[in-house]
Amino acid sequence: MMAPENVSLSLAFAAGVLSFASPCILPLVPSYLSYLTGLSYEEIRESGEAARVRSVILVNSLFFVAGFSIIFIMLGASVSYVGNILFQYQDHVRLLGGIMITMFGLYVGDRAIDFRLQMFFSEKPIGLSGAFAALVFLAGLAGLQKGYPTLGGVLTAGALYVFVAVFVPVLSSENRIMLKSKPAGWLGSMLVGITFAAGWTPCVGPILGSILLFAGTQQTAGQGVVLLASYSAGLGVPFLLSGLGVGYFFRFYQSFRRYFRGVEIASSAMLLLVGVLLISNYLNAISSYLIFWTGFAGI
Repeated sequence: MMAPENVSLSLAFAAGVLSFASPCILPLVPSYLSYLTGLSYEEIRESGEAARVRSVILVNSLFFVAGFSIIFIMLGASVSYVGNILFQYQDHVRLLGGIMITMFGLYVGDRAIDFRLQMFFSEKPIGLSGAFAALVFLAGLAGLQKGYPTLGGVLTAGALYVFVAVFVPVLSSENRIMLKSKPAGWLGSMLVGITFAAGWTPCVGPILGSILLFAGTQQTAGQGVVLLASYSAGLGVPFLLSGLGVGYFFRFYQSFRRYFRGVEIASSAMLLLVGVLLISNYLNAISSYLIFWTGFAGI
């Protein structure tokens, strides 16, 4: 139903929405709204849909979204530019990107179940876990060399995740850069957005990193820019809607908290799907199949 590039943009936008709905961003939206506007949590909640509060929140939110969008789009342009230079190795870039995205999907899925997989391997003797990871990694490489890219890529991604979980557990800790006080004005809100883009890992990192790796497989820097702009829109639009309907947001948040784990699982599934499609090189094939049956190549 959509051209390959439109399928990619839809995936990027969905990734942004899932990033917003993740359990380490959505609960902090009220705090961000308070921080950006200078209004207390109680003032925002009690004022509900007051026009003055709504306009203050909207303007500051626009600059906040612009701040992190600038950083994400610049990253997309940079990664795509490098990918364009390495275009002659595009198959290798695609395969490596698919393996890394699959590994990120495993990380997000493990995070959804409270890192039980990581704890399982961490509790075993380090030599045993390392040997297991090495064995699976070698099996993955053998699969890639023998012409079984999907199986080989998935095994390689799994081995890499076990290795990282056991030997680099610090990557599972959350690292945030927070400003003690917001610089005044709209430019201050933009600076907070830039800080958000630079400092929120690994919460946004796995999904954003996957989109960046995907952008690296694009033929031009312009395609990477559009891809990251779509991701930024997916992350920014819900934030703006939350500001516009702040009263509705508080009611929505109270009822949505129970679904946080489901959001994490959906994010993991999406990353795993994209990773496997890149490894197997089926993404373009699926898009072409849809075009063939619908006759619609997108807009």
